[in-house]
Amino acid sequence: LVLSLERYTWDAKVNSWPRFLEAREGNVPEAMKLLQEHETWKSKILPIDLTRDGIQEILRLKAVAEIDIDESGDTIPTVYVNFAKLMAANASISADDVVKSFIIFTEMMLGRAKDPRFPKTSQFIDLSGVTISGGFRMDLIRKIYDVFEPNYPETLSKMVMYPVSTMLSTTARTLLTFVNEKTQKKFILTNSLSDVCNELGWNQKEVEECGGVTEFMHKHEKLGNSLLLE
Repeated sequence: LVLSLERYTWDAKVNSWPRFLEAREGNVPEAMKLLQEHETWKSKILPIDLTRDGIQEILRLKAVAEIDIDESGDTIPTVYVNFAKLMAANASISADDVVKSFIIFTEMMLGRAKDPRFPKTSQFIDLSGVTISGGFRMDLIRKIYDVFEPNYPETLSKMVMYPVSTMLSTTARTLLTFVNEKTQKKFILTNSLSDVCNELGWNQKEVEECGGVTEFMHKHEKLGNSLLLE
């Protein structure tokens, strides 16, 4: 079973070209090169094989999932990543499985964009239970970034990492030097649920009533179970 993703709306060249051009600050040759490399990448990565054990495990664990609170499409949907679950399942889940799962949710969410010229997603990295001493895997963030930055330009609204202690924040910011300056401005590292909700447009009272962000994700996810083969 493979997942073929519809790419003739938000990713059609008539809609995507302005984003690639903006990503290269109006440099037409550089933007054309980026777009061509994206087309090559797209032809290699799609369709995605859903039968891969690692992808199925990620879906089962809901280690990568979605939070989409607005049927109208007025609120930006969020790709949810449970970092602790990914680290705990390191033996059965490869970095490639994580990236491909991330692509699946990102593509589906962008495909629901109300205006295909300006599709947006946010990313929420749930760091509950993650410590520096436990082996904070920044390499996973980098692998996601290395795929996302050149292939989904100007589609990121915010990346929020929570909860982040002062020590973890300092370490993470030091390790995030590979992220370009423009994208770094979209990164929010916080220990405040109020900040998370303000940045992502969530109702804090509802999140708290659900019992936390993970339970809030379970309430608002739409795609995960439909992709499981069990």
